[in-house]
Amino acid sequence: MGYFKYADLMNETMNFKNTLFLLCILSFSLYKAQNYTRLQIDRLQSIGYGRLRNVGNYKGIVLQEMKLVKRAKTLRYDKGEITGYLNIATALSGMNDNKNSFLFLEIAENKLKKCQDDELKSRLSYVYGINYYSLGLHRYAIQSFDESLLIANKIRDRKRKEKRIYDIYEWKRFSFGNLNMMDSVYYYERKCMRSPRPMLFITIAKRHLKRDDIDSADYYIRKADDLLLTRKVPIEGKANVLRAFGELSIAKKQYKKALIYLNESLEITQKMGFKKRNVETYKLLSVAYRNLHLTEKENEYLLKYTELNDSVTLAERNVLDIPISRFLDDQVEDERKRREELYYIIVFIGVSALFSVLYLYKKAKTIKKQTAARLFLKKKHAGDLQKKINESFSEVLKMAKEGSPHFWTRFQEVYPFFLGKMLEVNPNLKVSELTYCAYIYLGFSTKEIAEFTFKAVKTVENNRYNLRKKLKLSPDQDLSIWMLSFMGDV
Repeated sequence: MGYFKYADLMNETMNFKNTLFLLCILSFSLYKAQNYTRLQIDRLQSIGYGRLRNVGNYKGIVLQEMKLVKRAKTLRYDKGEITGYLNIATALSGMNDNKNSFLFLEIAENKLKKCQDDELKSRLSYVYGINYYSLGLHRYAIQSFDESLLIANKIRDRKRKEKRIYDIYEWKRFSFGNLNMMDSVYYYERKCMRSPRPMLFITIAKRHLKRDDIDSADYYIRKADDLLLTRKVPIEGKANVLRAFGELSIAKKQYKKALIYLNESLEITQKMGFKKRNVETYKLLSVAYRNLHLTEKENEYLLKYTELNDSVTLAERNVLDIPISRFLDDQVEDERKRREELYYIIVFIGVSALFSVLYLYKKAKTIKKQTAARLFLKKKHAGDLQKKINESFSEVLKMAKEGSPHFWTRFQEVYPFFLGKMLEVNPNLKVSELTYCAYIYLGFSTKEIAEFTFKAVKTVENNRYNLRKKLKLSPDQDLSIWMLSFMGDV
């Protein structure tokens, strides 16, 4: 952990530099948009975009790029305009607003048909892949990353080409991991080892933790920590390493030490607005508190985990309180005006009505194909989602019947509303009582619960009686029926 003493000083320096840079951006923004040159647009879309992304300011990215797109269009600077659309699409994807991200990608794709730029074309497919990954469509994601890789090999600038290829390898590694295609995961891990990033070693460490190989996990997490000293890594990298040390400490049963690491990680991710990372940390904090037998704190972080996990997508979309729909309407209006101009030119030079009919027919056919493709994607996504739900329910039932110690945690992930509803009735319910409620909710009888939990039937009946008292049920109320009714299932 030699990094963190040095890192505190470096972090203060980085924060000062970032603050100074953002102040410069603010001052520069006061300069009228029509005065931006192509060079200034390029700098803001490269250095400015990178700084804003490193501190998690996605809203700032969208605000900046909308302004730069407007100026680029005035200058007829296609590269600046397309880069702006791609930067906005990337930021929206980071906020889980995939719907609007796809819209901006379509605008960029249409503009790129008239622009021969391999770097932009490669990035277009790359951002499509990130969106598919976010939606859980990992095979579609891999297909997009493959398209991006094919074009990336044509990029002339060596450093830019190498960075794009490495980014593609890393996302393909994530996608294959979610598909449990481990041979492919190992293949891309070897490629990424040429220029490793902290998350590469953290991912490998997590794999060793699942196998209870604590020594190997410790080794790889410390390698990730070492990278923070030798490479320029965004502040999220420090948060990821701290969280990894927290998870490692839990595995070592050093629960108080785990709390220190996890709270330090949480402080960074909360400040930066990385909500998905907060979700991971809340879950680990609840585990640490459970092992310290601090039930109240465990329930507190379980509730935080559940609420944030449910609302993260909606919350991230609500952060962006700028008129995206209006901006998109402007793009549609601009497109309409361009078509009008084209129409008058065609009329002026005397093109026959036949060519106009053929043009409209071709466009209608294209729209029909696009609609069919989108409908197929929507049905595929719905099918995958239903399959995932069925698999999750079967997994929970299996864990319950096997008396798995991880049953309660997995049950919470499949039924995220359950904990909050039960704590509304009695906030002092213990985890053991909540677990018993989960068995009842799944429809198991007293005899079955006794068998699965390795307890005597009499003990389970006593637990049932005590639970009824805590839930303040009248003698004529059936606990199982009340549970289903309260959860809204009947």
